[in-house]
Amino acid sequence: MKALIIYESMYGNTHVVAEAVAEGLRSTGEAKVVPASHLEQADFADVDLLVLGAPTHVHGLPRLSTRRSAEKAAQSSHGRLAMDSGMDAEHGIRSILDELPRGAEAALPKKAAAFDTRLSGPAMFTGSAGRKLARSLRRHGYTGAAAPASFFVDRQDHLLDGEIARAKTWGESLAGQVATPSQ
Repeated sequence: MKALIIYESMYGNTHVVAEAVAEGLRSTGEAKVVPASHLEQADFADVDLLVLGAPTHVHGLPRLSTRRSAEKAAQSSHGRLAMDSGMDAEHGIRSILDELPRGAEAALPKKAAAFDTRLSGPAMFTGSAGRKLARSLRRHGYTGAAAPASFFVDRQDHLLDGEIARAKTWGESLAGQVATPSQ
């Protein structure tokens, strides 16, 4: 099984979760983690599972204005927040969705999953980028390998205790859902 995890991360939380999910997926195969701003078409080669992840911004997916707001918040945080090194304010997960290959194409993965990072609480109050990513994946012809997952941060933008381990476990679960022999 070969997985591709594409993420967008402002302060590093979604990046850390993506790496933990990849670690779980590696229990049965390969997993490559790529920031949305560095994705190339060649990254899709021979992929069995596509996983997308993003932070929840204003109840949904990040956009240019929210990425710029995140940058300003980091600049004025007196070192409390730092921008993720893979972050590009101009290109995020939305641009990937616009260019995402159709899952029905033979050379591309047909199974996909989505996750987000967000404040803890009911999604009706916090929003969920993962749900929006999952809907977009379905519209592109992908079959859901699992329900969208949320990994929680506190009000200071730090992952809650246990979330990294939970992300690894979610990755292991995904691997079990998709396990196919690598070629």
